[in-house]
Amino acid sequence: MTERVAILARYSDEQQRDTSIEDQIRRCQEVGRRHGLTVDDALIFVDSAITGQAKGEAKRKGFQALLKAWDANAFSVLIIDEFSRLSRDGVTQAQLIRRLENNQRVRMLTANGVDTTRPNWQLQLGLEGIIAQQAGRDTKHRVVRGMVGQLERGYMIAAPAYGYTLQREYDAEGKHLGSRWVIDESAAAVVRDIFAGRDHGQSMHQIARGLNAAAVPTCHRDRKNEADFWRPSRIRGVLCNPVYKGEFIWNGSSTIRAEAKKEGRLLEQIPYARPELRLVSDEVWDRCNAKMVSRSGYGGGKHALGGLVTCGCCGAVLVLSAGGRSLYCARCTLAKAAAGQSERLTSTVAAAGVQILLVEAAHFFLTDDFVVAFKASLHARLTGNGDAELKSARAELVRLERVQERLSRMMAASDEDDPVLIKRYEEARGAARLQKRHVDELVAGAQALDRAAIEAQLQIDPRLVLDKLFVADLPPEHLRSVLARLFPDIVFEGKRRRHLSIFRVQFVPGAALALASATSGVDDKPVELRFALSYSPASPLCGIKEGRWLVEVLA
Repeated sequence: MTERVAILARYSDEQQRDTSIEDQIRRCQEVGRRHGLTVDDALIFVDSAITGQAKGEAKRKGFQALLKAWDANAFSVLIIDEFSRLSRDGVTQAQLIRRLENNQRVRMLTANGVDTTRPNWQLQLGLEGIIAQQAGRDTKHRVVRGMVGQLERGYMIAAPAYGYTLQREYDAEGKHLGSRWVIDESAAAVVRDIFAGRDHGQSMHQIARGLNAAAVPTCHRDRKNEADFWRPSRIRGVLCNPVYKGEFIWNGSSTIRAEAKKEGRLLEQIPYARPELRLVSDEVWDRCNAKMVSRSGYGGGKHALGGLVTCGCCGAVLVLSAGGRSLYCARCTLAKAAAGQSERLTSTVAAAGVQILLVEAAHFFLTDDFVVAFKASLHARLTGNGDAELKSARAELVRLERVQERLSRMMAASDEDDPVLIKRYEEARGAARLQKRHVDELVAGAQALDRAAIEAQLQIDPRLVLDKLFVADLPPEHLRSVLARLFPDIVFEGKRRRHLSIFRVQFVPGAALALASATSGVDDKPVELRFALSYSPASPLCGIKEGRWLVEVLA
C-alpha cells in the first residue's frame, strides 16, 4: 500500500528569506527519499512570515489546513524540518504529541532525527519543545533589545505614522544601519488641519466629514484594498499620537497596551524625543487631548456653552434645555426624581446669564494691578537664565555615563558573572538614562520659551479679547474652544434663592494674553474666584422695562 506523505514548512519573520521555505521542503523531501517515500505536492503546507506562538495559530492557514487533512486521514506520514516548525507554543506542542499518540495511523519524521515509530520519541519531542520555547523567549529578548537600541541611536522601529515616510540609512558598504521617519509635507498639512480644526472646537465627526468632502486620502485601505475614508476614530488616533509633538513612546501603541492589560503585565513606557518630527506645538497637542476643547472630550453641539459648565454636586457636565435657554444637571435631576435623593442639585440657570457671568468675571480677574504684576512675571521669564542649570545637568550626565562605561569594562574583563557588579551596572545605566531624560526636558524647555510670543504679549492689553467673546462672528464650536482655554473650570454650585446663583470660576490670564496677541500660550496657571450671579426681572410698575444681570465677587 502506497503511503501518502505531507510536509509542513514555516518561517516566522518577514525579514527572513523566502528561500527558507524552499530549504525546509528540500530537506523534508530528502528525508522522504531516505525512507522510500514520495511526497504528494498537494500535501505540502506552507506558512510564511507567521509566528509559531499561540497568538499566530489562527492566521496560519497552512497549519490549519494540515490539521484538517490530518483529521480527514488524507496522509499517513508527516515530515517536517524540526518540531518547532509545527509550533513553538508549549500547549499546542503537547496537543500535537497527544494527537500523534492517539492516531497511530500517522507517522511523523523530522529532518533532525525524530521518528514516532521508535521508542521514547515522546521524550525527544518534549525536550525539543522545551528548547524551542526557550529559543522563542531568547529571540523575543534579542528583538526587544535591538529595537530599544535603535531608538537610543535615534532611529525609528515602526511603520511611519500618517504624515511621514520611511527613509533607510546604509553605511559605505551597503549595510542597513536603521530607518528614520521623514515628514511628508502633503500629508503633514492634513495632520495640521486636523489639529487646527480640533483646537477650534470641531468634533471628530465634523473633521472627518470635512476631509471626506474634500476627498483627502487616508493612509489606510479596507479589506478589498480599496481607498478607505476618514472616520471619527481615525481622527482620534491622529490627535492622540504623541509623535506629532515630536515624541515617540516605546510601548505606547494601543495594541501593545491592550495586550498587556489582557495578560496582566505592567508596561514600561519610555519617551524618546524626536524634535525633527514635530508637526504641532505641545500647547496645541495638549489642548486637543486634555478635554479643553469640550468637557466631554468629543466636541460638537450647537451652543457655545455646551459641555463647559459642571455641577457642583456630582461633577457632571450641565446640559442645555431643548431651546438652549437654560442649563441644568441631568444626572442630579434623574437621581432626585427616580431615587428620591433630595440633596441633589436640580436648579436651572439661564444661558444668557452665564455668558454675562464669564465676561464680567474675566474683568474682575484682570484688574490693572493684576495685569501689571502678571506682565512683570512674564518679563522675568524673558530675562531669566537657565543655562547654569542645564550646564550642571549635562556635567552630571557625563559623570554617570563614565561610571556606566567603567562598570561595563569591568564586567567584560571578568571571567564569571558577578551579581553585585551586574546590579551596580544596572543601577548606573538606569541613573544615566534618567539624567539623560532630565537634560532633554531642560533643553526642550529652553527651546519652548517663545521669546517672540512673550514680547508680543507684553505689548497687548488682555482685556481686548473679553468684550468680543459673545459678539464676534465665531461658530459655536470655535467660541466654545476659546472659552475652554480662558475658563478651564466653571462650576455651578447652586442657588441661594430663585434669582441668585453661585459659581466657582477658574480663569487663565495667560490664555487671554495669547488670544489677544494671536500667539502661543506662555503661562497657563489659573486663578480662581467665587461669584454671585443675580437677576432683577423687569417691573413695568417700577419703571424697569428690561431685566438686569448683576455679577459680584464673593469673599
